[in-house]
Amino acid sequence: MFYLPSMRHFCQMITLINPETTIKDLLEINQDLVIPALIKLNKSFSKLRNPILRRLLARRVSIADACKIAGCSIDNFIETMKQVGFTIEMETPEEKLPALPKPEVNRAGHYRTLDVRPILAQDKDPLKEIMTNVSTLEKCQGLKLINTLEPLPLIHLLADRGFSHFTVSPEDGVVITYFYPNGTKPAIAKEPVDYEQTANAELFEQLLAGFSPDLIVYLDVRQLEMPKLMLSILERLLHLGNNEALFVHHKKIPVYLLPELEKQGVKYAFKQISPGDVHMLIYKS
Repeated sequence: MFYLPSMRHFCQMITLINPETTIKDLLEINQDLVIPALIKLNKSFSKLRNPILRRLLARRVSIADACKIAGCSIDNFIETMKQVGFTIEMETPEEKLPALPKPEVNRAGHYRTLDVRPILAQDKDPLKEIMTNVSTLEKCQGLKLINTLEPLPLIHLLADRGFSHFTVSPEDGVVITYFYPNGTKPAIAKEPVDYEQTANAELFEQLLAGFSPDLIVYLDVRQLEMPKLMLSILERLLHLGNNEALFVHHKKIPVYLLPELEKQGVKYAFKQISPGDVHMLIYKS
């Protein structure tokens, strides 16, 4: 077990946490205790020392997400937090679904159903179809999304639009995520962008030729899954110099990543090589 000598100085408030608690919530209580404890648990959590990466990701990543990214056990994570002073909620989200804020949303008829498995089977990204459905939901209506896995980046994206969620898996290979409005003020929604239509091979080659070969950093994320894929790119981007470019080998256009790059004022271009092979260039202006 992991004990910190300074634990007795921890705030005495009872703080309930569960696998869906965000890293941001943990850090807001006492990041000086939480970060060293997590680093000792798993060195991957050393990323939390970086204030930029912490600001970008901590509010979006839950304990469950963080454990997937770092490859550690949720039980070990929770035990570490207990030693730092947190109180653990006995029931996990799988055992106790969150209460919906509006009773009418809880009725099956008030969820619009969207099955994205056929889209994924064609090796296409369903984001545009999902966001089109979200933008046309009626008042108090939710979205029932049927997928093959838990859509972590989408969960974070829709959280900014004022949606909460819960997920169930009725059978292997089937994950149903229910999104419902939580009453918070959403960020200003933009029309979904068809990024595939903006790929420009000629522009990509022109931009690439403008960088000295020794100042191009290469990163291959084709074998990674979300959210580790996105985190790998964002982490490497933090160390990118003004005259450097990040050349990313990707399996598809990363539509969930691009809005984050735009927020940072980072420029990018991509070139479709073949199905399952996309070249992406990221650089600072």
